[in-house]
Amino acid sequence: MKKFLLLFLGIVCATVIYAQTGILQGKVLSVDKKPIGLATVTVFIAADTTLVTYRMSNDNGDFKIPNLPLNKELRLLATFSGYEAFRQNFILTDTSSTFQIDSIFLKSTTKDLDEVIVISERPPVSLKNDTIEFNANAFKTLPNALVEDLLRKLPGVRVDADGNITVNGKPVNKILVDGKSFFGDDPKMATRNLPANAIDKVQVVDDKEQALLNGDNNTSNVGKVVNITLKKGFKKGVFGKLYAGGGTKERYEMGGIANAFRDTLQISVLGYSNSLNRPGFSYGELMNAGGLQRSNSNRNNNSTWMSSGTNGSSININGVSFGGAPGVGLSTSNGAGFNLNHTPNQKSSFYLQYYFGEVRTTKRTSTLKELYNKDTVVSTSSLLNGITKNFGHNVGFGFKLKPDTVTTVNFAASYTVGLQRDVVRTDMLSTNNILGDLSKGVINQSNHLDNYNYNHGFSWTKISRKNKRRILTLANQFNTGNGVNDYLTNSDLNYYYPNAYDSIQNQLRSIRLPQTNISTGFSFRDPLSTLFTLKLAGRHRYEYVSNHTNTNGKNTLNSDDFNFFYPELSGAFKRTKNDFVFSQGLQYQIKKLSITPSIGELLMFSDINLLSAGSSFHQNIRKIIPALDVSYGNFNISYDKNYNAPSYTYLLSIPDNSNPYYIVNGNSDLLPNSVDRFSTYYNYNDQKSNFNLWMSSSYNLINNDVIQSVNVDNQGVQTTTPVNANGTRSFYMNFNLNKDLKLSEKNKLTLSFGGYYSINRNKMLYNSDTSWQTTGNINHWMGVHLNLNDVFEWDNSFSPGFNFTRYSSEQFSKLNVNYRYLTSGIVVRYPKHVILETNMNYTYNSGISNGQKSFYRWDAAINYTFLKDDKGVLKLSAYDMLNQNSRYASAYASQNTFTVSRGLMLPRYLLLTFTYNIRQVGGKKQKVGGQSLFSM
Repeated sequence: MKKFLLLFLGIVCATVIYAQTGILQGKVLSVDKKPIGLATVTVFIAADTTLVTYRMSNDNGDFKIPNLPLNKELRLLATFSGYEAFRQNFILTDTSSTFQIDSIFLKSTTKDLDEVIVISERPPVSLKNDTIEFNANAFKTLPNALVEDLLRKLPGVRVDADGNITVNGKPVNKILVDGKSFFGDDPKMATRNLPANAIDKVQVVDDKEQALLNGDNNTSNVGKVVNITLKKGFKKGVFGKLYAGGGTKERYEMGGIANAFRDTLQISVLGYSNSLNRPGFSYGELMNAGGLQRSNSNRNNNSTWMSSGTNGSSININGVSFGGAPGVGLSTSNGAGFNLNHTPNQKSSFYLQYYFGEVRTTKRTSTLKELYNKDTVVSTSSLLNGITKNFGHNVGFGFKLKPDTVTTVNFAASYTVGLQRDVVRTDMLSTNNILGDLSKGVINQSNHLDNYNYNHGFSWTKISRKNKRRILTLANQFNTGNGVNDYLTNSDLNYYYPNAYDSIQNQLRSIRLPQTNISTGFSFRDPLSTLFTLKLAGRHRYEYVSNHTNTNGKNTLNSDDFNFFYPELSGAFKRTKNDFVFSQGLQYQIKKLSITPSIGELLMFSDINLLSAGSSFHQNIRKIIPALDVSYGNFNISYDKNYNAPSYTYLLSIPDNSNPYYIVNGNSDLLPNSVDRFSTYYNYNDQKSNFNLWMSSSYNLINNDVIQSVNVDNQGVQTTTPVNANGTRSFYMNFNLNKDLKLSEKNKLTLSFGGYYSINRNKMLYNSDTSWQTTGNINHWMGVHLNLNDVFEWDNSFSPGFNFTRYSSEQFSKLNVNYRYLTSGIVVRYPKHVILETNMNYTYNSGISNGQKSFYRWDAAINYTFLKDDKGVLKLSAYDMLNQNSRYASAYASQNTFTVSRGLMLPRYLLLTFTYNIRQVGGKKQKVGGQSLFSM
């Protein structure tokens, strides 16, 4: 290993030393001799305008461009939005390898940048007000490359192994294609299906809709929106792909996507079926469909879950499953959908979407939970076997209107139907390290869940004709749904301590959960002068939720009817809540400094009716909510205060004993919490040296936090009750550094390093003991990516971490978990038509006490391209060649509990897949290889 590393370093050093290059340096000024920062200085080969490299000037207008080729006529192009372009040819030689141009003077103009330069000379990066624009042609990708491959080459843009995108450390919330929705604006649907050679420009802006929904119109703490503009030729063609494959162990995949663009009309159709534990649609795609991600109801009601791991990934939204296996299990997924966009003119655009998803998962999981208290350890082991079936339908539609140049209207709606069926058997055993066995038994459960949900979002924005900085926005979010859940439990349990007895349970728990959430608000921004801007915002939120739970048993064991009513396990409640918020702020801005203090008033009126108890009460609060936002350049620090009502899931104060070993109580006396949040964000992007740094942090102080009071009885049965507690503290910080090293004209080395730190302190109640618990997580990551002329790619990442829990009470033992993840992948595109891929994943978890702590998963594949323009790809892939995935286990610590889980995992298999790329006449070949071999 050491010899290999020395050889690799030697090759890199030799490449740097013997690549003789030249330097261009100078200063960019306006005609009145003021420096122009962030001007783009591009160097081309003069003969054919082939891009060599580029840099951006600093705040003083200075720039320096190294690694330029010698003895070739080069062309310098300096550009900045609102100014005419500057051109000058020059030649660097062995004896004169530095070209110094003292001053480049740019003249102002009212023309757009595309009007003052030819297409072949467009700079790689340009700034237009708050928009960063990348010229796609300046960033070369191989044939068959996708948009995801193009984004990886853009400065400041990171794409992780799962396809999640960040720009300068901020997440990309959605990707538009020519300004229009593409399958619900999900980033992965566009980045992993559209070819890179179809892209003309990539534009990045702040997500102003998210800022509006936050209620403060502040873009310093929101994500990004990426708009992809297609080349003209692709707006009148059809492109996509079809694929089918089969393998060992009954593994298969098939599917396809087709995109048709006809100027004002865009239609995309996709379908899939596989037994590889892969969802057919991504989380972002479904959440964004018709505005689901922007639904406050969706977030607050916890109606969405997703999972991604070694075995696969899964997604479920409002009871709709769109494929995959949740951590463990084997799943078969099927689905289909279409997306239609129509833009009849520049003033209006419309879209219609439909998705169907179906997944069947076979589960087998063993779990060991150990609860520590003084010198006593209560261990509960379970073995679960079952089958889960999910079906989902989602219809989305919407429009965007611009009746005039200063008015914009947006509307997006969706309707979702989700059906879930579970049949599960669980064998349980509870033991005490001092007393021995406490209980054991068998629990058979059947779950029948139907969810129906409608959601829409509307916004109206008006910009003043006299002052473009004066903006008024009105917005509305509406969500209504109904959940129907019938949960059948049949259990046969044997208890041994303190007295032996048997318990047989046959019960049907029926829940009816209708709810409606409406949010209406406005924001107004008015510049009072060149230094001061008035900001006003207001919001009204309405919530209605009703929970009717009835629990019935059998009169006799042999009866088929559940007609014996359990009043102590049944109940009903209704909550109606109205929130009113009005805030006003004054922004002071001079040059790079911006200070915005604001103050608001919150009025919360909550009426809770305990229908089953025949009582009702009110929770009304009136609070002042201050906020402060300070920005200087790329650094931002902010403070805000908020109050939140407890989730309705806690308020029905009857026990849920669907699992006799884990009983959950409610508490109708819970109070609203208060949250003080401090956050920071910093971004540094030096185009001159290809270095990027970003960091963010947050510190929260929570009073009246909702925690779980845990009681474990003599039989090992755990009962939890939500209660309020003061003093919760949480802190997190993460950062990332990225450095691009251009070893030569076609060879590139990328280095990255980052970390994530979190620590949470809250009160813990366990039986009669009270303690403060502190849970921390320390995680670092580092990566090295080497690209040699797109023929050889070597991508490495290493992530060590440490998870710990500490207690103020000596009754509880401290818990520690060390973990490490290592991934190393190689792609070789040689000889012609052949692409070799291999990827090694290493996982270590110290918390696994019995069995193997380390796991290796080695995947490999060989691709062969053929047919005209390499439209056909034949791929032979091998998953988990070392056959270790079946031994995978997870371990984690939470409160005073240590949990280790093992389950049915995707087995080793071989898969042969044929892919046919559909391209319009004259379309370029696409890139093969370089993505995750078995993307989840």
